Amino acid sequence: MIYIASPYTHKNKKVMQQRYEAVCKFCYLATKNNYQVLSPIVHWHPIAVKYGLPRDADFWRRWNSRVLRASTTLWALTIEGYKESIGLNREIAIAKALSIYWCYMNPNTFD
Repeated sequence: MIYIASPYTHKNKKVMQQRYEAVCKFCYLATKNNYQVLSPIVHWHPIAVKYGLPRDADFWRRWNSRVLRASTTLWALTIEGYKESIGLNREIAIAKALSIYWCYMNPNTFD
């Protein structure tokens, strides 16, 4: 399974929605191209919005870490904010520590 890491948290909720939509599109196209991907953002964003779950990296750290440990690869999407993203950079650090292959991915790779 390929873990999709991406920036998410932002002070502007519209930016968070745009990031969610960009990751959804990427996951759709990757799956259409026969890759098995999983994105915590795609899975949890609608639930967090509807039920008021926290949307910061610290809240999701343990869940993300466990899913990443079950993954073979991490793709880090280079959408706006990826260099500064606390959660994305933490996930890369975990992948490195676990010797999980990781790389940056352009969100338009499969367009």
